[in-house]
Amino acid sequence: MGQETSGDTAPLRIIQGPKTLLAWAGGMTLGPQTGNLWVANDVDGSIVVFKGTDEGDVIPAQIIRGPKTGLNHPAGISFDTKNREVWVSNMGNSSASAFAPSANGDVPPIRTIRSAPAGRQSVKFGKPQAVAFDSKRDLYLVPN
Repeated sequence: MGQETSGDTAPLRIIQGPKTLLAWAGGMTLGPQTGNLWVANDVDGSIVVFKGTDEGDVIPAQIIRGPKTGLNHPAGISFDTKNREVWVSNMGNSSASAFAPSANGDVPPIRTIRSAPAGRQSVKFGKPQAVAFDSKRDLYLVPN
């Protein structure tokens, strides 16, 4: 998949600068079919997607952001290859939401898992900073 390195090695690519819209990048994952880089953009309340070959000060290929998304300090992100969904954990509203890999703009999630009704503060679902799909048990894992 990638080049193997060892020791003090320079990065192959760096994505940085104002065009990237990166604001406290949290979790990152690679799209399994495209190789695109998906970033949970904590402070901006968004998900930004870069092409696998992008480098420098580049505009994201996709941006998921806006009130319909329900994103609130997204921190973790993971692909569910079985169901072709991208799962995002939200520290700001104690939830995890699934989006289509083609999602772009102010789009609602396919579904959201919450520890309390929308608009209510949770006392049981703490700081979900990561999310992963366990294909053997067919479960989504969100640590508390």
